[in-house]
Amino acid sequence: MADYIDSKIEGKARATDQLREVANIERAMDYIEQIMTQGAALTEQTIRELHALTVDDLVREGDKTPGAYRNGGVQISQSDHLPPDFIQVQAYMQELVDFVNREDSPKYDLMKVALAHHRFGWIHPFGNGNGRVVRLLTYALLMKYGFNVSTGGRVLNPTAVFCNDRERYYAMLATADKGTKEGLEEWCTYVLEGIRDEVEKVDRLTNYAYLTKCILVPAVVFAREREWITETEASVLSAAIKLKVVKSADLATVLPRQSSNQRTYLIRKLVDQGMLLPLSAGARQYTIGFSNNYLIRGVIKSLRDQGFIPEPLEKP
Repeated sequence: MADYIDSKIEGKARATDQLREVANIERAMDYIEQIMTQGAALTEQTIRELHALTVDDLVREGDKTPGAYRNGGVQISQSDHLPPDFIQVQAYMQELVDFVNREDSPKYDLMKVALAHHRFGWIHPFGNGNGRVVRLLTYALLMKYGFNVSTGGRVLNPTAVFCNDRERYYAMLATADKGTKEGLEEWCTYVLEGIRDEVEKVDRLTNYAYLTKCILVPAVVFAREREWITETEASVLSAAIKLKVVKSADLATVLPRQSSNQRTYLIRKLVDQGMLLPLSAGARQYTIGFSNNYLIRGVIKSLRDQGFIPEPLEKP
């Protein structure tokens, strides 16, 4: 994950299969946000396009027929379920699309998201990439049903809901595979509880005290421990985090031995490195910035430690 963000910041080519895989998912999410609005119809063509975007130019996790349903049998890892014969896939997918587009009371929307996620996995319509596509499908359905998951930098991501505990995820899928009312109800409860937990985690990020203590300060400490930044730079960044907005005069107590010109020079250096951001063009007030890859690595570690980054995003 950190390597991918580095490549974005530095404008590097997507050289490795892993970086391309993450980039493909980002492209697919961009596509969803362009076409999927509240109440919009979800089509089979949309799902096939998500698959084509997801497996594009991949070797290890690609597919021989991007955007096309499978033309043979397939097995699901970590599951006893045997997906239906390939000649049935088209009919089952049409049934699934009809289900998600059916007009029902909004109170059932999240249940429909949960049931559609399981049904897609049960059908397993593609030769490879089904796991990635079903998470993207879930994201699309949340947008279709009016949940603003694309705001705030996509902090609420279905990947986190389903992949924080992979063993439990597969166990719950197996429960739903039984096709019983009780099994499907248990699956829906699992999904809804997962979404609730993710919303609560996102809510914590809006608390600046939590954000400071658990994410921002540890990120600066992490960068300093690895000597990616100097002690002086760490002091300035810590002051920016504490004060939220900082100017040269505020740093007089933090850097008592430095003159005003020296503080100004240091601030300019940190701005050039993406560690401080002016509030507006030409402004002399600054806030903490994380477009520097050294600080971003610390933020990613903090988010991972706090359970915000699930394993698949760490190991694509």
